[in-house]
Order: sequence, then structure tokens, then C-alpha cells
Amino acid sequence: MIRKILFTSLTAIVLGIPVKTMAWGAKGHQLVAEIAFKYLDENTQNLVKHYLKRTSIDEAGTWMDDNRSNNYYDYMKPWHYIDIPRDSVYKPTNEGNIVTVLNSVIAAMKHKENLKDSKIKEYVLIAFHLVGDLHQPLHTGYTEDKGGNTVYIQAPEYSGNLHSFWDTQIIEQRKINIDSCTQYYSTYSPAQIKGITNINLLKWMKESRTLLDPVYNFKENKVTKEYVDSNVEVIEKQLLIAGLRLASVLTEMFKA
Repeated sequence: MIRKILFTSLTAIVLGIPVKTMAWGAKGHQLVAEIAFKYLDENTQNLVKHYLKRTSIDEAGTWMDDNRSNNYYDYMKPWHYIDIPRDSVYKPTNEGNIVTVLNSVIAAMKHKENLKDSKIKEYVLIAFHLVGDLHQPLHTGYTEDKGGNTVYIQAPEYSGNLHSFWDTQIIEQRKINIDSCTQYYSTYSPAQIKGITNINLLKWMKESRTLLDPVYNFKENKVTKEYVDSNVEVIEKQLLIAGLRLASVLTEMFKA
């Protein structure tokens, strides 16, 4: 399956699918990685560190973006997102997108005894990044505007595309950090945490798409302070949930 996805992705690059902005930016991906390790059991932490070797947790979170200028990894570019027309629903496909690639990586790790350490490391790095991407709503966005990449906005202290505003600008402007994200953990019951961390990639993708209405809740391409205020909590919760789910995925990948 992984090979099929690689081939399909390479074909897409050749056919000229446009390059997209990568999700969350370095700070967001590092937060997802740090949150995952905060809630990860010690045994899985040690296994992840063993295969990452000299790669830090923060570096693991940003690895796929760090290599986007390396042409060798061009085949991975379509993996960061899944765009669906505004009034449509997801239809199962074997094409390489964020859902199919993550599913394939998790499945491949069920047979990790047959994999080289370098391949296990690669799959871990992919999981670190794509679980984070899946929780940035615009990485499950609309085909029509390439996940907000072609929507130009003006906001306090920012002018640029909507996608980048959600990736980086709000996190940096409001100094979102691990404490501001994990403060919400206590608001969930044990049953809710269990439901959140149950691995279901299609469900996670659909949840992210439900957040697109508030993402686009502005007029005449002007974003106000009130808009940012109302969406800070959305981003903090998404980063927390992404971290919890990354911990769940890593646990699944390394279970005996």
C-alpha cells in the first residue's frame, strides 16, 4: 500500500498539483510533539527515542516541513492535506493524501519486525507530522481555494493568505504554548479522553472539517481581533487533541 501511495503521489507531482502551505508552522508541530510525549507512557517514549536516534522530538514534529525544499521528498507534498469540494463528502481512495498515508503507516508498523530501523524511523517521523496536520482545519479544507491558500486576508498585524494565518500567525501573536493547550485536558472526562484517543482517521478528518465554518467567519476578507479571540481556544484545543492522538498512534505503532 505504501508503494502504491508513493507511486500515485509521484504521478500527482508530475501532473502539476500546486504546492501547498504546510500546516501549523514549526511552533504548532513542536507543541503537538511535546504534548504527545507529555501523555505518552515511558516504554513507548523510550522506543520512539531509540528509533529517532539523534533526532529530537521537536525535530520529529517538523521533519516533513523541514525537507520540503529537498526535491528528493517531493513525492510527500500531497500527503500533508486532503481537499474536498465545499458541498461534497470524502470518498475512499487509494491516492496519497493525509488519511491514506497515515492509515498505511500505522498498518505497516504492525509488521515492524520485517522493517529496517531507518524505515521505522521514517514512519515515526511521518506520523509525528501528519497527525498534527490532520488537526489544522484548513488541511482538511476546500478544493476551491486550496485549503485557504488562495484566500487573501487582512488582519491585525498580518496580511497574507488564510492558511498561513492559521498555521503560524495566530499561534505566534497570541503566544500559544503547551500550558495554554493542556489547560483544557481537565475539562474532558475519562470517557471523553478515551473517545478522543480512539484511532479513527476518517472521524478525525471529519471533525476538523466541522471547524471550517468558524475559520471562514469573516467578511470582505477582513479579520478582526474578535475573530482571533474566538479562534484561539479552537487552535489550543486542536493542538491538545492532536498531541493526545499522536500519543495514541505511537502507542499503537509500538505495541508488542
